[in-house]
Amino acid sequence: MTWISEFVRYLSVLGDPRLEPGTVEGLPPFALRQTADALKAAGWTTTYEYNGDDAWVDYARIDMRKGRSKLRILWDPDSGGSIDAPQTVLEGLRPLDPWMGEAGEGRIDYQKRSSGPR
Repeated sequence: MTWISEFVRYLSVLGDPRLEPGTVEGLPPFALRQTADALKAAGWTTTYEYNGDDAWVDYARIDMRKGRSKLRILWDPDSGGSIDAPQTVLEGLRPLDPWMGEAGEGRIDYQKRSSGPR
């Protein structure tokens, strides 16, 4: 019976809006590097990092994990930088936002990622 109660508890968090995936877009490369460093210092583990000759010049990608949360930092010159992560993680990254004003009003729109095709 224990595994059934654990499974039911696991399913109950799936509908939690804080765990829905979201995206932050329009970040410059220096902000993404600072974010990755801050996340590593906060206990996030790097599961993949693109280390090609053109890393942070033509392309960059870092996948990280902490517990059951995952995030992806992605950058290329055409589409700019983005971070894909659950809403709770993105809300925790707001203080690292390079476009935040002193009053805490930012230009970057933290949106829920649509579940449909992009």
